[in-house]
Amino acid sequence: MKESRGDQTFKLISYLFIALFALFCLIPFWLMVAGSLSTEKELLLSGYSLIPKELSTAAYEAVLRSPVIKSSYMVTAFITITGTLIGLTVSSMLAYSIASRRNPLRNGIGFYVYFTMLFQGGMVPFYILMSNWLHLSDSLWALILPIAVQPFYVFLMVSFFRTIPDDLEEAGRIDGANELTVFFRIIVPVSKPIIASVGLFLALAYWNDWFMGLLFITDDSKFPLQLVLRRLISNIEASKRLMPAGANYVTDFPSLAVRMATTLITIGPIVMLYPLLQKYFVKGLTIGAIKG
Repeated sequence: MKESRGDQTFKLISYLFIALFALFCLIPFWLMVAGSLSTEKELLLSGYSLIPKELSTAAYEAVLRSPVIKSSYMVTAFITITGTLIGLTVSSMLAYSIASRRNPLRNGIGFYVYFTMLFQGGMVPFYILMSNWLHLSDSLWALILPIAVQPFYVFLMVSFFRTIPDDLEEAGRIDGANELTVFFRIIVPVSKPIIASVGLFLALAYWNDWFMGLLFITDDSKFPLQLVLRRLISNIEASKRLMPAGANYVTDFPSLAVRMATTLITIGPIVMLYPLLQKYFVKGLTIGAIKG
């Protein structure tokens, strides 16, 4: 069908708005890239620019030589991979038990999960639980367990599991499969969209988390990457300690180029996940919305 003039005008305006919004989001990121490749003298005298007058990789060399950055990268990678796997496993099995019509306790379990989404004990009881009762202070588990199971993601998976035909489960049980076999051999393979979507959310939460490290970690070797970045940006002395001896890059103030280079290095791996999971992302969030 031929589009009317009003439809063409609306489409043109929509494209222009999306292009301007994308440009609005891209310019700050590009300024950070250009700043990380500029010399410190240029940033201090001329400020930020879209194109560096003199390219320099000194900031990246200083950051990559830092032992603290390397150890925090390993810590963040470990808690992100481990936490995402634990969170997906527990959340998907919990969601499947709530969505299964064969489970007589599904309503009670669902109410329990929903109640924790609305009401929480607060910061002080949470800290006492983690530190005094579970004794997880200065442990990487203190960075993993609090974020592993989140009620909102559980209910996203519940909505998706309810769209899966019961015939698939019944066919597996007729062939003699137990509940675990049905879940891992039948339900999980057809649930890749929602698993990928929730996995991306969990990975983002773990990768960007710094608050748990601030609460429970005092050992510098166990600091997550985002906490190191926060200390680098907000603390003058921290910027000196992060750089190795002889780097000759950090002066009496936190280097602007080092800040931006560290930020780009921290967001690099998580940004690369989006192209890999994009085909699952929208599908995983919309299929479960068809049915309540």
